[in-house]
Amino acid sequence: MHYVPLNPEKKHKEWEIIQTITNNNTFPKHLLHKINRQIQHKTDRTKPGKKENKFWTTFNYYSPKIRKITNLFKNTNITIAFMTTTTIHQLVKPAIADQTLDHESSGIH
Repeated sequence: MHYVPLNPEKKHKEWEIIQTITNNNTFPKHLLHKINRQIQHKTDRTKPGKKENKFWTTFNYYSPKIRKITNLFKNTNITIAFMTTTTIHQLVKPAIADQTLDHESSGIH
């Protein structure tokens, strides 16, 4: 209802359909109205056409000090994403066997 651009008549009709469905399924009316207000408030805050171009950058997260550095970008249109230096793959892969293992007495590897 809030995401598709509808004229006021269709929006009102859709709202009535939603109310009928929730009423038939014994959904509390006060919760429905609360959800509607929250969505409406969110869409009012993000007005279409006023999008700023946001730029993304990544920082390796070495220590909490990196947060202080990234706070310098707080009031800019640069969004920060953090990466760790270790990945899940590095943590779960088996350790590589030592290449200098003793060979069998037969000489076959």
